[in-house]
Amino acid sequence: MTEAIHLSDAEQAAALLMSLDKSDAAAILKNMPPADVHRLAAVMSSMDAPSRSEFTQVLGRFHRDVKSYSGVKASAGDRVLNLLQEALGEEHAKLLSDRLALHGQSKHIAKLKWLEPQTIVDIIRREHPQIQAVVIACLDAAQGSDVLLAFEEERRLDLLSRLSALKHITPIALEELDWLLEQYFSNIGRPLGRTMTGDSVAAALLNEMDVGAESSLLNALRENQPEQAARVEELMFGFAQFSHMAEHDIEVLVRQLAAEVLAPALSETTAQLRRKFIEALGQQKKQAVVALSKRFTQAEVHAAQSEIVRIAKQMAAVGEIILDARKIDVF
Repeated sequence: MTEAIHLSDAEQAAALLMSLDKSDAAAILKNMPPADVHRLAAVMSSMDAPSRSEFTQVLGRFHRDVKSYSGVKASAGDRVLNLLQEALGEEHAKLLSDRLALHGQSKHIAKLKWLEPQTIVDIIRREHPQIQAVVIACLDAAQGSDVLLAFEEERRLDLLSRLSALKHITPIALEELDWLLEQYFSNIGRPLGRTMTGDSVAAALLNEMDVGAESSLLNALRENQPEQAARVEELMFGFAQFSHMAEHDIEVLVRQLAAEVLAPALSETTAQLRRKFIEALGQQKKQAVVALSKRFTQAEVHAAQSEIVRIAKQMAAVGEIILDARKIDVF
């Protein structure tokens, strides 16, 4: 039986890339979807070097995957253009490929691939629902589903209905969409990423401080700005902060968690935190989590991690667990 790898899929990919020559790694990244590039960049900037045993397992998996999957295929667009040139001649092929490109992706629509779902929703929130549906239709299925889920439930159902009724996207609709995106991207003052609020900045800074400094600043904020302090405290505990929880408290927490929640939550976190959770699981639940392991969407991972944080906060409120072991001796 093959030993389970504690590294996530993203960490395994990062380990392989970092073992390559810089130019080879760059060539691979250029051919990857933007969302995967973002994930790998974040992982590579924060992960520790894998152990010899872990890297051997990663290489073993890579070898098995190479035998299972076909080789890298050429771009579909290039194949279509080559076929048109051979059948129609270069001049006629160029005219037809330009028309086809309009139904594919303009320079602005292509930029959407690099944005987070919530940012895309913010761009199109005030547009007509039909335009919103066209935007989602221009995205790949994984990103499109995340954008759809980022809308409120009532709007999701309307958009899904409009998407299912779409038979084709006209050049006029694409031109209107391209104009809309051009207005957005030309607005230098608007950010192209997740909005960073002052509360989240304060929470991140406090999480990095030693317990004494954090407690002193937070107490002062409670006295002067109680509402602001409450918002900051709410943001201070996220999934990554489970690394500060005592092993006993982790064991108490995981007894309340289903394998269906643990599997996606642990698929996108650090190897150290994943080990901490896995070691706290009983043998039966550990096997169930391993059996459920697959590639989860970012929405599934976020939902699972948020659910675990919610349960942990409820348990901490009634004294069943202590969220941060560093704070035991503060008072």
